[in-house]
Amino acid sequence: MRALLAAALVLAALPGGARAAVPVPAPPRAIDAGSGITGVSGLSVARDGTGGLIYLKQVGGVAHVFVSALLGGVFQSPVEVDGTLGGPSSQPVIAAGDGGLLLAGFINDGALYVVRRASAAAAYGAPVGLFAGAANPALELGESGVGYLAFAAAGAGGHDVRTAYYSKGSWALESAPLDAAPADDAGAGTGRPQVAVAGDGVAIVVWGEAGHVYSRRVWGTSPSVVYQQVDVPSLGGWSEVSADQPSVGTGGDSSYAEVAFHEVFASGLARQRVLERRLRASQYDPVVSADGLSTPGTGGANSPQIAIDEYGQGLVSSARVGSNQLFAMVLANNGVPVGVQRVDSALNLTPPYAVPARAGYHDGLIAWQQQPGSAGAPEIRARFYDGSGFGGELVLSSPYLGPAVAARGLVAAGDVAADVAVAWVQGSGSSTRIVTAQLYQPPGPFGSRRSPTYVRTKQPVLRWSPPRAPWGPLLYAVSLDGTPVGQTYAPSLRAPAALAQGPHELQVTAVNPAGLQSTSRPATVWVDTVAPKVSFTLTGRRGVGSRLRVHVRYTDAPPPERRADASGISKVVVKWGDGSSSRISHGASHASHVYRRHGRYRVTVLVTDRAGNKTTVVRRIVIA
Repeated sequence: MRALLAAALVLAALPGGARAAVPVPAPPRAIDAGSGITGVSGLSVARDGTGGLIYLKQVGGVAHVFVSALLGGVFQSPVEVDGTLGGPSSQPVIAAGDGGLLLAGFINDGALYVVRRASAAAAYGAPVGLFAGAANPALELGESGVGYLAFAAAGAGGHDVRTAYYSKGSWALESAPLDAAPADDAGAGTGRPQVAVAGDGVAIVVWGEAGHVYSRRVWGTSPSVVYQQVDVPSLGGWSEVSADQPSVGTGGDSSYAEVAFHEVFASGLARQRVLERRLRASQYDPVVSADGLSTPGTGGANSPQIAIDEYGQGLVSSARVGSNQLFAMVLANNGVPVGVQRVDSALNLTPPYAVPARAGYHDGLIAWQQQPGSAGAPEIRARFYDGSGFGGELVLSSPYLGPAVAARGLVAAGDVAADVAVAWVQGSGSSTRIVTAQLYQPPGPFGSRRSPTYVRTKQPVLRWSPPRAPWGPLLYAVSLDGTPVGQTYAPSLRAPAALAQGPHELQVTAVNPAGLQSTSRPATVWVDTVAPKVSFTLTGRRGVGSRLRVHVRYTDAPPPERRADASGISKVVVKWGDGSSSRISHGASHASHVYRRHGRYRVTVLVTDRAGNKTTVVRRIVIA
């Protein structure tokens, strides 16, 4: 507990805004359905809230890759992105960047392909082949806009670990394999590669090779000359048997990286552990227990997963062998390990298939499958971490859609506002579905101008600035003078009936799909359709060099309009007809002018009120 309190104090002192509230889930929604669904394998959300979900579905008996883009908080209709390829696809991965950028990678007929969508308004490009004889792709796009795709390629010993680099719309392969030993089989099976991209554009790649776990940095297409072994030869007097299942995360500074991995130790008996090590520069810190266990000791753990934000804070999840209990280790700034705690609370008869996700500035979420046995069908649950502790358990799935099948995919991702999306497979046979649940933060504060908005129509279009909310759609409930007048999804609404002259109080409540609300500050809409009444007189000699005076009488509330309903005079201008003009200040009524030439002139008085109503009075004079 002291360790977790220390983490809270560290996180509270960091930049990037206050801790987020626990988000509220909206009802789950099916993105696709049918017996052809194979599984969901990727969900990526950029910091601006755009993103995409990627999955496999049989089309004519052949597996193809589909992407549902996330725009404005709404998952769009799925698009088949490998339709021009005849062979079956597998192992699709996805990464999202701000502005709707989506990168997808997948294997088709044994070759690695990539697809790009440049922006939210762009179409998906045709698949581009990167490497023949590839498997196990892992993809991440960094905050700087560069991306890395790590994969296993056919090579010496069976497989080599390779990477491809994405920048400014183009892909390029790195110069050489990353393997620790060229003759080893690297990146295969449970040693599949994983990649994390730091904010400075450098990638850290981890993989399994010959029963060990290794890491290596990559700058663009140039691997570091140094690789590091992550696993340890012994723990608590027990000897290593093997290590695999690496997971990696990094923040804005590639000098730091965190690697979680699964390692088996033996001393007569074998024990599985989930461990974590922090890479600082070119050296690893001592190994840390990410599963809350000890060696020697009883029990074991597997299934390491890690999620890290730009400050190097995050969560490492693991599952206990046998009990399937879910545990998480908290990482503070730059990956400093803080403490381990249990996340779930109920009996679980199957592996949780847990997945952590980053969200907000210092926040995160862990989603998992709960199988209570005879008490009910498998369901998807989640807990939100606000930088100081976990919130309560949330049930995201609906029993009406059938049992959750997380073994066929469970993914999660969040945006900078701490909204989070979770997706999974649910149901069976023709009722199989790709289901998403979105967890929303409340809409931010908003309001119209503090000064009145003047209008010259009795049925004006009422307008307001939308609140900060990357995900919608937002439903606006509009009231005038305390009376509801309509609802709309647009940031404007025409008054449904004629309004009386004078000021009216406008207030708008924004409601997101989870039912969370934000009410605007009251604003004033002032209806004034009546033009000012104006007259004027001229006095003085009408000759060259003489001073001619004008006396203007005006009112913005001619009967029967009440003075309290008038918007008020904003401008009185006299145009003398010789190219000169005089502006009469507020509250005054006189101006004067001296003509320099003989002739006929038009003296024009223009009076404008605050709503823009204008009255013009003209008189012709002769200057002798």
